[in-house]
Amino acid sequence: MVAAECTNALAEQMVQKMAFSNSYDRVVRELQQTEEFRQILVMETGFPSQDFIDLTDELLRLRVGNTVIDQQALFDLKCSLRTIGECLRFLLDDAAARYPMLHELAQKVELDPSLSKTLAKLIDDKGEIYDNASDTLLDIRREIAKKRCDVDNQINRQLARAKREGWAPENGEVTIRNGRLVIPMLDTHRRKIRGLIHDESATRQTAFLEPSDVVELNNDLRELEFAERHEIQKILAQFTDRLRPQLTQLINAYWFLARIDFIRAKARFALTLRAGRPIVDSIAKINWLDARHPLLYLAHKGDIVPFNITLDDTHHILIVSGPNAGGKSVCLKAVGLIQYMLQCGLLVPCRETSEFGIFDDIFIDIGDQQSIDNDLSTYTSHLQNMKSLLETAHEGTLFLLDELGGGTEPRSGCAIAEALIEELHSRHAYGVATTHYADLKLLADRHAGICNGAMLFDTDQMKPLYRLAIGHPGSSFAFEIARNIGFPEEILRAAGEKVGVEQLNFEHQLQQIELEKQQLAQQKAQLDMADAFLSEVTGKYRQLSDNLESRRYDILSSARKEAQEIIANANRTVEQTISDIREAQAEREITLRARERMKAELQRIASDQEKHDEQREAAQATLPAAEARRPGGARPDPEEGEAPIRIGTIVRIDGQETFGQVVELKGKKAVVESNSIRMTIALNRLGGTWKKAIPADKSSRQNNRFQSIYDDINEKRKYFNPTLDLRGQRAEEALGSLQQFLDEATLLSEKELRVLHGKGYGILKQLIRQQLQGNHDVQSYHSERIELGGDGITVVHLK
Repeated sequence: MVAAECTNALAEQMVQKMAFSNSYDRVVRELQQTEEFRQILVMETGFPSQDFIDLTDELLRLRVGNTVIDQQALFDLKCSLRTIGECLRFLLDDAAARYPMLHELAQKVELDPSLSKTLAKLIDDKGEIYDNASDTLLDIRREIAKKRCDVDNQINRQLARAKREGWAPENGEVTIRNGRLVIPMLDTHRRKIRGLIHDESATRQTAFLEPSDVVELNNDLRELEFAERHEIQKILAQFTDRLRPQLTQLINAYWFLARIDFIRAKARFALTLRAGRPIVDSIAKINWLDARHPLLYLAHKGDIVPFNITLDDTHHILIVSGPNAGGKSVCLKAVGLIQYMLQCGLLVPCRETSEFGIFDDIFIDIGDQQSIDNDLSTYTSHLQNMKSLLETAHEGTLFLLDELGGGTEPRSGCAIAEALIEELHSRHAYGVATTHYADLKLLADRHAGICNGAMLFDTDQMKPLYRLAIGHPGSSFAFEIARNIGFPEEILRAAGEKVGVEQLNFEHQLQQIELEKQQLAQQKAQLDMADAFLSEVTGKYRQLSDNLESRRYDILSSARKEAQEIIANANRTVEQTISDIREAQAEREITLRARERMKAELQRIASDQEKHDEQREAAQATLPAAEARRPGGARPDPEEGEAPIRIGTIVRIDGQETFGQVVELKGKKAVVESNSIRMTIALNRLGGTWKKAIPADKSSRQNNRFQSIYDDINEKRKYFNPTLDLRGQRAEEALGSLQQFLDEATLLSEKELRVLHGKGYGILKQLIRQQLQGNHDVQSYHSERIELGGDGITVVHLK
């Protein structure tokens, strides 16, 4: 499949030579080169896509003296050198930061730029040598053009004469026979014009004649064509002599071109497979997420069940059990094929956050290798494979064993398989084995490095789910599958009696325990999320409450200061009035003017006091205790009844859960004291109660406050968009929008966000990521997957 993506013959050879490598540096380099080219295919448009021609064999031939490049190879050289130049310009100009591995590959290529210029003057885009490639060639072609014109004129005159005399068919035209221009003549008149007969028609009624006076012209023309070919050969020889000193550089350049085509083929295959570059470690390990069998994925066009698998120091051997046709062998083959792909330098069909290790070797025993020629039975072939494995297995070995212990007497086969697994475990080898034997499933209870895995089975619909669950053994479901296909019930009953009820119940309980385990895990996850959300919300709004309480204190302090200033101003006005009266010896007009000033000042004080009361009421309304207003101006609890409002009455403020005590009546208003705060409130907003003291309602107010907060959060979350589009915004505007976006997301306990900033020159992306790095609420961030936007989108994970 990879070779089919190549257009270069040398690149196809590279694909055929592609092999397993246990060198960490080489594997990482191959993967990175392929990943970089995959990004080029997805994101770039300027990379060349044609004329990846391999001329290595032709260049090697030209190393021999007196050899000359042919005209077709010269044309291929021109086209392919142009492609090499375009590749180098793309990878060397500004690609060092974006594609460092391909940039490093391009730096090793050296080309003489004058070579391409010479080729551009020598041969055109149709593969023909230019007339002015040499002065001699130009003269020859001019003479050829003149001779051809003379031949055309002469033969057309002869044809016109033959038609006029009735010697040629009326619809006859000049044609070519044996490379010469001829005219058709009726057979009865073929001797009317002197010349050379080259051919005749199938009916022998028409002869094709070359007139004698045209023969000489054609001979001259043929000699000129020979001279043209000789001159072209001379030009090619001169060019080859100039080319020969540069052959080593050119061969290296064509190796680079083939290498690029090889990497491009792997990248194209990765796009077909939706494969990516995972995290690669130098030690042996497997931690795969959403792994997919590559061939199965292509055959079913992506409609397959992925699997997760982990092999590490804690659990390095996995025993997989489950029903027949449940996917055990397919899962085993997928593990081997994906790991082999990675160590061949191919991108793998897993989530890009998967972790891969590098193994020294892989041992596989899958299928039946029995052979009549070699006198091998099924079990003997398995034993020989096991022997080879035991000879070299170590901590860097990955082994894959299918149907372990099968092919012989069950008790003996199971015992040998059990001893084999224990030996491999002692050597700390990594591996996956499939089995139906219960004794092998019990190894996980005796050895810490061994764990069980099960291919799940739907007992309701009686069909396999093809899902790998690690942590418990699976059941073979032999009786259920047999019953589902209509196997005779009496045979199944007899078999059940032989196996025993306890064994059947054990198999059933295994499946039931797994289902209950999944349900409990799902419920626990939901409860953990709810608990974390509640704790986070409580903490945030406790902080908000403290901030509001601090604001309340500041507002009250400011009000007290303003009240003191009002009283001080009033005292100064009174003292000034008394002083004016005394100095004027109580003259009537002066006294009246003083009283008017006093009255005006009292009115101003009352007006200021009313304004301050309104401001204080507005400030009170912002506090959490005042958020839960009752709709429609509801009155107090009717069970308490309404008491007349007088000084000392305990009242409830309309629209609030706050109680207060009336300390003063001012016409249609009352001064109410609540929590050491005095407020002037209209009487129609107060409801009298028969309470003797202000009730302690802190808990109810707190509950109402948190209920209001919770409702507000739900409302905000309903319309919150986790994707922020900053394209087209200036840096300052974009950073402000980003901070507001992060604050709101943190308040709503969002965990994953996407910031769309585009690619461009990367300046906005750099500023955004600098701000994300300095934000204590951000846990991590990374670029989006290539197929979903790549570097144009930053995915943000909040704490």
